[in-house]
Amino acid sequence: MAPVNGSGRHAINSPDVVAENFDGQIVILNLADGRYFSLRGTAAPIWSLLIEGQTPDAVIASIAARRPAIADAACGFIAKLAELQLIRASDSPPASGEIGETWAEEAPDLEMFDDLAELIAADPIHDVDEEAGWPMPRAAS
Repeated sequence: MAPVNGSGRHAINSPDVVAENFDGQIVILNLADGRYFSLRGTAAPIWSLLIEGQTPDAVIASIAARRPAIADAACGFIAKLAELQLIRASDSPPASGEIGETWAEEAPDLEMFDDLAELIAADPIHDVDEEAGWPMPRAAS
């Protein structure tokens, strides 16, 4: 499992990872392996706070103060983000200030999908059958 620096800032692991917020529903795409993820429960605000510069320790402390029943799950969720290489340590200074999130009752949930992984990870210039075109991967030799 990738280590998480609890007192350090983290960032999205770009350029391999991109994320988009669709009206509160965050979808993360790992371009390196083609897997994509949907964040549910308190996962979306945790992700947003981490990407905005809050430290894992600050986020967990805020959750523990308001929703202690989900603090362990939140800690595991942050570790999972690092393990899946969706976030990485950043040299930028952490954000300062109080976390104003009220936190929902639901534990964070990271749903992973790999049904399109082969297509997403395919290089459309080098990994396709020239005659069939993209998105038809070249047959294994």
